Amino acid sequence: MSNSQRRVLSLYEEGGRRRRVRLKAGIGPAPFLPSLYPDPTLERDSLLRQIVEAACETTRARQGGLILYNPKTGKVKIGALKGVDEEGAARWKGELLRRVMEKGRGVIARSTFGPSSRNFTLAVPLYIKGQIFGVLGVMGKKDGRPFTPSDLASLSDLSYKASLCIENHALYDSVYQNVMETFQSLVMTLEAKDPYTKEHSRRATSIALEMAEVIGLSEEEKESLQLGGWLHDIGKIGIKDSILSKPGSLTPEEYEIIKTHPLVGERILKPLGLLSVECQIIRNHHERWDGKGYPDGLRGKEIPFLARLFSVADSFEAMTSDRPYRKAKSIEEALQELEALSWIQFDGDMVKVLKEVVRRWRGGAIRG
Repeated sequence: MSNSQRRVLSLYEEGGRRRRVRLKAGIGPAPFLPSLYPDPTLERDSLLRQIVEAACETTRARQGGLILYNPKTGKVKIGALKGVDEEGAARWKGELLRRVMEKGRGVIARSTFGPSSRNFTLAVPLYIKGQIFGVLGVMGKKDGRPFTPSDLASLSDLSYKASLCIENHALYDSVYQNVMETFQSLVMTLEAKDPYTKEHSRRATSIALEMAEVIGLSEEEKESLQLGGWLHDIGKIGIKDSILSKPGSLTPEEYEIIKTHPLVGERILKPLGLLSVECQIIRNHHERWDGKGYPDGLRGKEIPFLARLFSVADSFEAMTSDRPYRKAKSIEEALQELEALSWIQFDGDMVKVLKEVVRRWRGGAIRG
């Protein structure tokens, strides 16, 4: 599972618990549910295939299929199949849906196609909020016998639980999209307020990711570094433009206001499901190795690892860029300053990693 999925699951968890209670309240066995219902991040196609596999296992059927129906458009499509070819799928799609829609409930019948000894069909509706959105069907018991009312009851139970799983999946997708759109909106708001931040956050994050490559961080750590870096200054949304864009030095009072942005950023973003490691980047990227940073006054390795890494990338980018109150330093000047502040303001090991990144740039590598 990726970090983005874990992030959204932290928001989704309470609703997921309620749905799991509903799933467990069903009657009868559902062999696929133990691994399925806790994970709404499962790809939809994989989810539908597992449902069909479970239907065949529950009824001991040779073939199975899940047909999806859009009541708004009237469109019908195959969700998943087992043991059915394309020609059979086209015929089965119309036959299963027609029979179930006519009855509004599960049906046992002889199919109009397939080997005569295996053409008993069992189909049940899938409901969301009282409306049919699909059909789950099986055909041909492995022992050649007709399906029984007991088989129908088992498949109906499974269809109820499968409907909830599919509903969970749709809800998860909706939550995921809303969270990502919220992140984007926040960043766009800050960029409109302080255009400098747009380029700074992008460049600092790019440098931090190159440092992560040198160290050999995992993809999950890189993903957290990227999001935390992208959003690290989001707390500046709450700071007056006159302070953010002031061409001269800040007064002590103004500097105290600026120092609030890590905490403001964390307060804004934490309810949106950021992982703790991402919140640490946002909260702690202005801590110092000697403990004189803010907001928590952390010292040395008390400062979270990714926050220490990003602090160096953030400062290097700021030093080598024009600010309203000063001109940019050269790369050499910035590296000299960072080295002079190693083990005082910055983690000296992270400064060495940055120097390796710069060496690679000069060796012909393309800067991201």
